[in-house]
Formats: sequence, C-alpha cells, structure tokens
Amino acid sequence: MKDKACVLKNDLQSLQFRLPFRTEEGNKGDFGRCVVMGGCRNFVGAPRFASESCAEVLALLGETAMRSGSGTTVLAVPDFLADALYPVVRYSAVFPLPSREGNIVFDAETAKRLSKGATSFAIGMGMGEGDAYSWVRYLLDETGCMIALDADGLKCASRIADFKGRAVLTPHIGEFCAMTGIAKEDAIKNAAELSLRYAAEHDCVLVLKSHESHISDGREVWRNSTGNSKLSKGGSGDVLAGIIGGLLAWGVPPLLAARTGAYVLGRSAEFSRTNAISHLPDDIMSTLPLAFDELQGIMRL
Repeated sequence: MKDKACVLKNDLQSLQFRLPFRTEEGNKGDFGRCVVMGGCRNFVGAPRFASESCAEVLALLGETAMRSGSGTTVLAVPDFLADALYPVVRYSAVFPLPSREGNIVFDAETAKRLSKGATSFAIGMGMGEGDAYSWVRYLLDETGCMIALDADGLKCASRIADFKGRAVLTPHIGEFCAMTGIAKEDAIKNAAELSLRYAAEHDCVLVLKSHESHISDGREVWRNSTGNSKLSKGGSGDVLAGIIGGLLAWGVPPLLAARTGAYVLGRSAEFSRTNAISHLPDDIMSTLPLAFDELQGIMRL
C-alpha cells in the first residue's frame, strides 16, 4: 500500500487516568449491563470465559467481579446449555435463547426482552453457525447498545456495511482475511493501514490481533505491544471480548475500550506467575486487577 499510517503507541503513558471517573455514590444500575452471547452444541466453554471476564476483569480496585466494571452481566446461551451453566455461573444471570440444530437462532420477541436494560453485547464466542447477523442487525437498528464482535460472530461482518460507530470488532489475522478477502501476507505487512481503512469504511473500531495488535477507529491507529506467549491459548481472545464488552457497558468510548482491553489483556499475562506452558485464560483473569491498578496509578503495598 502506498500510504503509510502514522502509528501511535498504545502504552501506559497514553492510557493512564483515561477511564471515566466512578463516583462513590454509584450503584450497579449506573454501570451498565453487558450481555455475553455465545455457545452452540460443539462449544460450551467459550461463553463462560467471556462472561467471567466481563464480570471479573473490569474490577478497577477490588477482587470480585461485581465490585466494579459492568454493573451486571447476562450470559445468553442456546436453551439446551442453560441448565448446565446455572451451577457454575457465580455472578451472571443466565438467559436461554431459542436454538435450532444446536445453534442460536434469532427471535424478535426474545431480542426485545434480552436487550431491555442492556448497554452492551459481546457476541460470537463459541457461537458456531448461530445467527449472529440477525442479532447484530437488530441491535444496530432497534437499540442503542454497544457491541463487541468476536470469533464466530465475525462471520457476519462482511454483510454489514455500517456499524454506526457502535461496534468493536476483534479479529485475528486469519479472521480478518476471511472477512475481507485480503491475502494473509498483505494483512501482516500492512496491518496498520488496513485497520485504519476498514474501520473508516465500516464506521467501527477494529482490533487486528497478532503478536502486536493494531487498533483503529478510522481516524488514528494504535499499536499495542503488551503480552507474551502465555496468550497463545484458546480462550484468551474470548477474555478480550469480555473486557471490551464490559468497558463498553459502563460508557467507555469504543476506541478507548478497545485500546484499554488490548493493553490490560497483555499486561495481565505479563503479571501472571503461571508459566507459559501451563497458563490458561483463568490465570489472565486473576491478574487483571493489577493491570487496572496500573492504569489508575494505584500501587499495591
């Protein structure tokens, strides 16, 4: 590509003290509700990871999920998974969705009930062939909810021309190539420019994930370099979608939510004492409060 984007550094200096102020008088209703939608007959783990991240990793100061971050979370899964999830979900509500042949289907009345009171959705984790397109289209056209779109949810991205400035898409290189038809070699070589162009053309924020991630809203591009090989495990990307979805829930602007999410995910892996061989997404979640402390300038004694 001829035009090279000016790439900014997504680091502590550029992010510290940027998150909105949280008042002492606030209650859970003030900090939004994130709905995490995912799951199909073949993938039962991914939505739970994302739900826990929405709840737990947004705690700016505390140790438990609901002390900060998204005020409440709802785990929306195909109806046949609901009973199995009730015993393992600690803080989220569970909302059964209609399904067909093991996949989530869209139903307007269900969508109306689920979106009532919601401020953000994280869609796509383990969703398989579920109807992500109809859900995203409904949210964009009939609600004011913000959207974090990841994993299987990204399969519908090529069918949506305009995300109305209300979505953060988080593809890795392979998913981005599938969305756009761009060759992998070109995507790797021109990640910054392509991120900028895609975000501008589709009015969204794009997080193009790799060992260094590029984040753009179509006006500026940020390169995030936090993280290490501990993130090379299935579920790490689900956690990122949960972080971003939770940040969006309490009013963090999309570009800042995406930049913060990428930064704290990487920093939590750096903070983790679990070795790279054994590291799991649960270990990421346990160290996320340290990364948020860092962003708030808080030192633990």
